[in-house]
Amino acid sequence: MNKYQLYKFLGCLILLSFFSCEEILIVPDISKEKVTLIAPANNSVLFSTGVSFSWNSVKDSEKYHLQIAKPNFTNPVEIVLDTLVSKTSFLQQLNIGKYEWRIKGVNSGYETQYTTAAFEILNNEDFQNNTVILTSPGNNLITKVAVQKLSWQAIIGATEYQVQIYDSNNEIVKEGNSVSTAFDYTFTDGNFSWKVRASNGTKETLYSSRNILVDTKAPNTPVLSNPADKSTTTATDINFQYSRNVISGSIEKDSIYVYSESALSNLKFKEQITSPYSKTLTTGSYYWYIKSFDQAGNSSNRSSVFSFTIN
Repeated sequence: MNKYQLYKFLGCLILLSFFSCEEILIVPDISKEKVTLIAPANNSVLFSTGVSFSWNSVKDSEKYHLQIAKPNFTNPVEIVLDTLVSKTSFLQQLNIGKYEWRIKGVNSGYETQYTTAAFEILNNEDFQNNTVILTSPGNNLITKVAVQKLSWQAIIGATEYQVQIYDSNNEIVKEGNSVSTAFDYTFTDGNFSWKVRASNGTKETLYSSRNILVDTKAPNTPVLSNPADKSTTTATDINFQYSRNVISGSIEKDSIYVYSESALSNLKFKEQITSPYSKTLTTGSYYWYIKSFDQAGNSSNRSSVFSFTIN
């Protein structure tokens, strides 16, 4: 038994109580599969520097290895792109010229053969067909940071970019131009969409859009009500109750912290809860409080600390 076989055998022994060795080791063999290219098709002639690559999915492929060479892979002057893609499409800005692109499917154990196609970007006359690729912040970001740098990828031939910011009523709250690929803006609290398009002086692309929710306000401090402070009970099923006024913005959640002593150093349990909340406990003394959090990363002040004793 060589070293690899020994490690494989030991790994099976360790995990045998959970899975069979076949379940652990078998990875679908995709080596005989083929990625079918959709666009750009072989020998395509394009009139826009923004190239949209697309292909059909391969079953059991986890990612796709995409490469672009100039002018071809036989005698490449430059490998323009070499990347792994999890989707079945990819946008890339390329200069005017001749190219080949190829792609293969991969998983943790196997890979298909490359499928290759040639194309040429003849000019950028169809500038309006380019797509502005937004980069940051991510779409549907929920944040407590009001100052944001909106950024996007450059469009070849663009002389400036138009930026628009809309509020939740679909009304423009800011409109401006940028010769760079970034635009700084300080948001107020609320839901917004931001849009960018490119212009070359005579033609314009369509707007690309993303959403953002800005919430800078911390949740209100919870107010405890039950069990009452310094109360005594013989019941072991404790019904915790509290109240808190919700602030509009990102989703707010509450967490309970329960300790066995007043120094709050021995945490018995912590759980995300809603009021009322029931928990079965043993006899002893307990100290508890509630703290609230929201999706944007804000947190409330800690509530008052209440204590109770189960006899």
